[in-house]
Amino acid sequence: MKEELAMRYYQLALSCAKKRNLSKAVIYARHSLRLNAESEKAHKLLGLCLYELGELDSAMMALKGFQELSREVCAERERTIEALGRVREFVARKKWRKADVCLQGVGHESVRLLNMRGCVKAAAGRYGQATRLFSLAMNKDRGNRRTQRFLILGAVSLR
Repeated sequence: MKEELAMRYYQLALSCAKKRNLSKAVIYARHSLRLNAESEKAHKLLGLCLYELGELDSAMMALKGFQELSREVCAERERTIEALGRVREFVARKKWRKADVCLQGVGHESVRLLNMRGCVKAAAGRYGQATRLFSLAMNKDRGNRRTQRFLILGAVSLR
């Protein structure tokens, strides 16, 4: 009974992930893992969804059993931490273009990084580019409320 319910939650998570609603997929995958902590499929799905969302620390924890994916996420996390340190310095000095170049250099464009790049573009007055980046983030995760707020606030401020 418990394993059947866990499998149902996993299937819901998989369905949400296919529809690019990663926030809900994470919720359902976590429900599945609460019921069956041994499910490799649920761990892998959770880790990949968290990776796409930019939650690299959580993704590493979920992917512990998958050495190759775990190493890739760990390397991505290190690159991101290094880049964010440089971005903070540039933002403090209002060097928007340099901050954006640092964020572009990270590589994998997670929802979190796309949102950061959108904020940097908006701060630089490049509202069209910011809206495009927020739209890309929304395409990756349709249920992301932070991105939805950025898009709504951007649409209001442009008018």
